Amino acid sequence: MNKQQLKAAEKAMRDWLSHPGELGKAPLKIECTKEFDLHDLHYYIFRFKEKLLGDWMLGVCGGYEVDSLEHCGHVFSDLKKYNDKTAVDDSIEIVERIRVYWMERVRKQEELQAKLKENADFRTQEEIEAEAINGQFVKTESRFFITVGQIDCPTGRIVVADPLAYLPSPQFSPVLKETIPAGKYDVEVSVCRQNDIGLRMCTARLKVKQTEAVTYKKAASTDESAIKLKDGVLHGFPVDAGMMCFCDAQVADEYRAFIDKWYAENPDGNHYDDYFAAFFADSYTKMPAYQREGGDFIEWANPDTGSRLVMIASGLGDGFYNSYYGYDADGEICEIIVPMVNPAIFGC
Repeated sequence: MNKQQLKAAEKAMRDWLSHPGELGKAPLKIECTKEFDLHDLHYYIFRFKEKLLGDWMLGVCGGYEVDSLEHCGHVFSDLKKYNDKTAVDDSIEIVERIRVYWMERVRKQEELQAKLKENADFRTQEEIEAEAINGQFVKTESRFFITVGQIDCPTGRIVVADPLAYLPSPQFSPVLKETIPAGKYDVEVSVCRQNDIGLRMCTARLKVKQTEAVTYKKAASTDESAIKLKDGVLHGFPVDAGMMCFCDAQVADEYRAFIDKWYAENPDGNHYDDYFAAFFADSYTKMPAYQREGGDFIEWANPDTGSRLVMIASGLGDGFYNSYYGYDADGEICEIIVPMVNPAIFGC
């Protein structure tokens, strides 16, 4: 018997039993009764009591490699009565059950990683089939969509950027090359709800015309605003605060002036925690069925100019995103979209 390993196993068993979801406290008595090997790993069988006059119960801890003091996570008890005659078989059944559980967890994680890669490929392709986007704006049991608000476009030069991390500066806040007519435009977002990824914003859509898009092509940024690298140019936008926004270039400048003014008045503040978080919390209070707690979208009007922009949570979080022009049957821009999550990939 490896006394050091046994001591480590007993401590691990005590700690596991002390968890609020199990006994909630250390057992009154505990002792190792048997050992066994399974799948080239070593295990210790314990019997323990919760109280003095209570029954002995079975617990198992392992598996350990040779002289290792670190188990592989197989620590468990059904909190059922200990039977010395069947203790080994009962413990093996517990271990096999744990193994099946963790192998299934690994399998699901691998499947999820494959879906995330497929989703990343989806939102970075040069063209997207209209069906893949239009289908997101049809309500089903797991899909729905809402109009988040309107944006004001005095110049028709559209900026798509992370409003919290990058829009306060022109850097990494590209202006799209093709303009749209000046005006006010609705912003919609499709949403899905799925067990593996939860509730997510899928595609943000700026409606330029009421015609239907028949194709989507990746949008280029203006030469002066595109992200320049040593080996080329990136025409999308980075996200580091889990948000994206649509706004007019003039409104973006007004936003920067507001942020500068706010920090002059709040030098130790944080523009999200101390200002915008309240708007998102209010949005969640008003529409809790369509977003996660804390809020996933807002229409914000600059208090100094009245100009509006829209902020939306960026699908699966931080990363690099692209804008796409939606062209109708006449070849005219009828939408600008940012695809973030393709719900079909995740089975919803």
